Amino acid sequence: MDDNERLELTEEEAFALLSLSMLSHGKLDKTSERALKKLADYCRTYLRHHSTAVSARELGEAG
Repeated sequence: MDDNERLELTEEEAFALLSLSMLSHGKLDKTSERALKKLADYCRTYLRHHSTAVSARELGEAG
């Protein structure tokens, strides 16, 4: 695989994987734990940005 190639997930796929990992009863290895933390950070950032954009749009529509 080329160093510039990256895995891309949709937001729906990312949240589905995060939910699946959180509901799993097995212990995660270090690599999986690190990946899950990255995914959780992405999801938090996405939700924060998305909710801010929605709020701004709603305020614009109200004005």
